[in-house]
Amino acid sequence: MAEKRISVADFSFSVTGNSLLRYMAGSGAFKDFFTDREPDFYVDSCLDEAEVLQSASYRERKVCYEISFEGIDCSFGKAGDMLYFDMISPEKDSVLVLLCRPGDTTVRATDGKYSPSMCRFGLWMALNILCIPRKCAAVHSSVNVCGGAAAMFLGESGTGKSTHTRLLRERYPDMFLLNDDSPFVRVCDDGGIMVYGSPWSGKTPCYRQEKYPLKAMVRLSQAPYNRIRALAPLQAIGALLPSAPPAFSYVDETSDMVCTFVSDVVSAVRLYHLECLPDTAAAELTYGTVFRDGKSSGE
Repeated sequence: MAEKRISVADFSFSVTGNSLLRYMAGSGAFKDFFTDREPDFYVDSCLDEAEVLQSASYRERKVCYEISFEGIDCSFGKAGDMLYFDMISPEKDSVLVLLCRPGDTTVRATDGKYSPSMCRFGLWMALNILCIPRKCAAVHSSVNVCGGAAAMFLGESGTGKSTHTRLLRERYPDMFLLNDDSPFVRVCDDGGIMVYGSPWSGKTPCYRQEKYPLKAMVRLSQAPYNRIRALAPLQAIGALLPSAPPAFSYVDETSDMVCTFVSDVVSAVRLYHLECLPDTAAAELTYGTVFRDGKSSGE
């Protein structure tokens, strides 16, 4: 079976399956992520879709989390002793299913005729399932780099993450964007925290195969003023957890893993809450607090 290997977060992933490989070949996002390294993990599209859908373990699966986007219905949970994730096409004529035992190095997937959207999200989910036991996951955020270190900006969609990071780059031209939606964050063996560019960057095409130490995290919320403060550890956990892959919080095995990951990150990196306007003054406040002197301030 044909195979491609990609490197994300210093891990090498072997990927097979006609739909996944066609998607990767046709998307410029993966150009700088292909590698010849020996695989650490495998996304093995070796399963027959009809056989999986008719199996007793899948038909009796326990659905723990559901989400829909672009007309695609997704669910995550347990199928027998395995984690499963599935995606149903808008026409309801195909189902992409991922299966993995918790902590295993292989995600097995069905091989069928799947849309680019299904392949993109399915591959992203497969990498997260494989990475989270190793204290690594994608974090929904926008990341700027300055002076060789990165700051990660968190917030729900529409809170102004991309706007704020753009204002920072306009005000401080030596700053640049690493990723605008889905960077991967990894807790290293020495306890340090690294943030990585990835082939997933939302609506902003920014696909850097680069990594930097994570200097700080900032959760944004809109306000009629600009004010920033450092959060206490429990507050920081609550601020970061929603930005990790949300499905993991609904299954016991992955819930423990994502809690460990989040706890280790906030133990090593300060997290701030920024209440702000979408203006240059907010960017200056962030720069002075996060990138320059690391002291909380406000106005």
